[in-house]
Amino acid sequence: MKTLRTTLIATALASLTLGAFAQQPTPPKTKFTAAQASKIALKTYPGKRHGKVFLEDEEGKWQYAVSIQVGRKLKEVMVDANTGKIVHVEVTTAAKEAEEAAAEKKHKGGK
Repeated sequence: MKTLRTTLIATALASLTLGAFAQQPTPPKTKFTAAQASKIALKTYPGKRHGKVFLEDEEGKWQYAVSIQVGRKLKEVMVDANTGKIVHVEVTTAAKEAEEAAAEKKHKGGK
């Protein structure tokens, strides 16, 4: 009886874990690369790129997040991965970006 319960629990946990991975969308093939998105963002907002460029699913639209240090401000420039157009700009801080990255990592099941 104890072995059956252990097996059922292990099976349930495995199903939940696999289900979490299945829910994460797979990035599609895009018309623009991360390097191109970075150039587009830097052309509009000259400064120094801060960190990596990430491809993100924002409400069903794939966008590159490019962080640019402009003077004392950090701007997160969102570039549409298929059109190459800047769709959103947010002024943020390095601490806020680190906080968001940690929250997203935790949400995805990372440590």
